[in-house]
Amino acid sequence: MNQSENNLTQGSVFQKLWRFTLPFIGANLLQTLYGMVDLYIVGRFATTADVSAVSVSGTVIATFLMLLIGLSVGATVVVGQKFGAGDRSSLSSVAASAFTLSLIAGAGLMVIVGVLAVPVLRWIHTPAEAMGGAIAYMVICSVGYVFQAVYNMLSGILRGVGDSRSPMLFVGVSTVVNIIGDVILIGVFGMGAAGAAIATVLAQLLCMIYGIVHVKRRGFPFDFRLKSCRLDRDDAGQLLRVGIPVALQEVLVMFSFIILEGIINSFGLSASAAAGILDKIFLFATIPTNAFNAAISAMVAQNIGAKEQKRAVRCLWYGSLLSELFAIVFFLLGLLIPEKLVGIFTTDGDVIAQGAAYYAGYKYEYLLCSLAFCVNGFINGTGHTRLTLINNVISTYAVRIPACLIAGSVLHAGLSGIGYALPLASLVQVVVGYVFFLSGRWKRASGA
Repeated sequence: MNQSENNLTQGSVFQKLWRFTLPFIGANLLQTLYGMVDLYIVGRFATTADVSAVSVSGTVIATFLMLLIGLSVGATVVVGQKFGAGDRSSLSSVAASAFTLSLIAGAGLMVIVGVLAVPVLRWIHTPAEAMGGAIAYMVICSVGYVFQAVYNMLSGILRGVGDSRSPMLFVGVSTVVNIIGDVILIGVFGMGAAGAAIATVLAQLLCMIYGIVHVKRRGFPFDFRLKSCRLDRDDAGQLLRVGIPVALQEVLVMFSFIILEGIINSFGLSASAAAGILDKIFLFATIPTNAFNAAISAMVAQNIGAKEQKRAVRCLWYGSLLSELFAIVFFLLGLLIPEKLVGIFTTDGDVIAQGAAYYAGYKYEYLLCSLAFCVNGFINGTGHTRLTLINNVISTYAVRIPACLIAGSVLHAGLSGIGYALPLASLVQVVVGYVFFLSGRWKRASGA
């Protein structure tokens, strides 16, 4: 793994951060295309009900996936701090515990989501026309959690030692497979939402296989054999102390969007489809934001481990500046051509109109979440992941959901009202995050 290692504690902070972030942007772009291709091909070759099915069940699938991503962030921070401190000898033990935890989590999610598919989809008021496709998509995709668990943990460890390029290669393979599978199963065989799910799971399987083969050739400190899986008490404890708060905050935030989806679904099929499309556009627009969030976490972790606190602060400032520049570009595009953006995914005039109304307020979320993600990435990198958990829970459940309920159901402002209510939660996160940063309490030991 020596060829992959990249010391982020030396050299120009701006250049290191930018070069380290570019592969993150590439990987996030590919992952977003992964989901958008499903929606695009379903929208072009299937029905509006299939579009709704993929968007609704896709949100549920992504919510539970956050558990796996949270654990992988824990690996990034723990490995990054050890690497920054010059401790290479314990990486093998950490990797063994990390992959064991990920396999347990992936298998557990596969069973839980498969069993809960029908009641969850009913609970969020999935339109009757979309119910069959949503169930098929969700149950089939649940199989992929095991493959995603391994891939995400592998990527988290690699990023902790400064390798952000390999995860991009892994996602590139799965994206190509997913596109080919979508075209064949949906475009040729007309399998709709079920075809999209099958293509997704096959792509995830190949992504995992390619990733394992790739790193084993580079001397990765784990052989990926089941007999090598074990839980070291100290290593597992560190991974869980950092990873569980991240996993919980991501799941709770995504769960809030399931609740929001239930509110929107009550407005009808067109509103459900429009919101699903806007969510996909938002994911694409925030690719740089998510990339800087992850890159800042990894780079800050190494510098905290190396006791380079001033350098860690510069990571936050440069990352926030670059992330906001990207956000402004997408904000302006959404301001000027919202109908055209929505029209990429559907030809239904009512869906386009509702999507444009939703976008009127939604676009401000780009500017605010850009800052929120960067400061959260910094705090996570220092190991204080419980603070970001508290911040996200408060902003989500005390601000976002009540505001959306009032706008959508009490004031009857529909999608337009919900679009304006959404950015309030990110505003709270920005304020709380930067108050904590300015207080200097992040310099204290986190226990990670």
